[in-house]
Amino acid sequence: MRPANEIYLHAMNSISPKSHRRLRVVFCLLMLVGAFAFITGILGPHPQRAWQTYLVNFVFWTGLCFGSVLFSAILTITNARWGRPLKRLAEAAAAFLPVSFVLFWIIFLGRKEIFHWIHEPIPEKVAWLNVPFLFARDAAGLLALTILSMAIVYFSVKRDMDSAAGHTAKLQLDGDGRDWYERILVVLSPLYGILYALVLSLIAFDLIMSLSPHWYSTLFGAAYFIGSLYTGLAALMIFAGIAVKGLKLGRYIHPHQFHNLGKLILGFCLMTGDFFFTQFFVIWYGNLPEETRYVILRTRSVTWESLAWTVLIVCFALPFVVLLSRRIKMKPVAMMILSSVILAGMWLERFLLVAPSIWHGQSLPLGMSEILISAGFIGTIALCILTFVQRFPILPVADPLFRAYLTTTTGRNQWRPETGAGVAG
Repeated sequence: MRPANEIYLHAMNSISPKSHRRLRVVFCLLMLVGAFAFITGILGPHPQRAWQTYLVNFVFWTGLCFGSVLFSAILTITNARWGRPLKRLAEAAAAFLPVSFVLFWIIFLGRKEIFHWIHEPIPEKVAWLNVPFLFARDAAGLLALTILSMAIVYFSVKRDMDSAAGHTAKLQLDGDGRDWYERILVVLSPLYGILYALVLSLIAFDLIMSLSPHWYSTLFGAAYFIGSLYTGLAALMIFAGIAVKGLKLGRYIHPHQFHNLGKLILGFCLMTGDFFFTQFFVIWYGNLPEETRYVILRTRSVTWESLAWTVLIVCFALPFVVLLSRRIKMKPVAMMILSSVILAGMWLERFLLVAPSIWHGQSLPLGMSEILISAGFIGTIALCILTFVQRFPILPVADPLFRAYLTTTTGRNQWRPETGAGVAG
């Protein structure tokens, strides 16, 4: 096992200053390009197209980041060792959440282009679907969940910083092998899991389902927060591949981490697909006009049918077939490619949920405008994560279970530098 201070220095110097400056410039350019495309779009002849793309990116990336932090909370709840090297990578996504809360208020500016029930109120739903109440409850939920996620990340990072500074009073282990920070995280993590389900369900009902106010599904909220965890795991797989290939952390992140994470992605691929089928089956069996119209518009109309089949294949069928292979799950590059495909597919799935309710043109509204606005969101998130990684250790060096993990895996399951394959020692 390597000395803790040596691991800390390695974790803090994962990105060279020169590379950091280059990446920061690239991500800032993406932000500016995305902002320009968005402003140009809302001032153009079809502002609803820019607003729907903004909403799609908001619900997709915000859900992804909350789902990524949930993985860290799950590790604490389950007392799992295997995922400890990935813990800080999952927590890095929390850096975007305060920015996401600010971006939420931009939706308020485009409310008349997004929510048709503002122009045509539904009498029986007006107590719930009204602008002040909707934005107040969503803002309160997002703020609470953001604060809780930041608290989890704060105590996780503070433990490493105190350890590096020699402040060991709160690092003493109790009879259960937990220090003061872990005891706090054990309390916060289950609360985060519960609030995650509640808040993301609320966001799904208010920002997606209300776009078609005559259609409703009690399972829609669960489908959204499960899908967000699915995307969070896929993003974490990409971060892990970058950490091994680009940041030379292969001595800490081993093949079995990729294998276990791949199994989780397979599981949530099946669960996300199951939620889709469950909703579809109930609508098909009930055969009610107000329910079937929502599905028929997205699966049978000329504009959206090809996109619906693409989402089904890319999000569910392809990952299921590929992830049956144990060998592929242990290859970082292959898993990074597959995870990128999953993220693209899930973005299209969110687009398919949102856009048909807003866009009524005859052509599929997917083009350069959507790509550039999405690139702006990617640049914003990447810049937040880059700042986080540069300021804090990329490994949870003072985590007792991370140290226990290093003790039990020293010399085992290492990567072959020349091939990138794993080898048991």
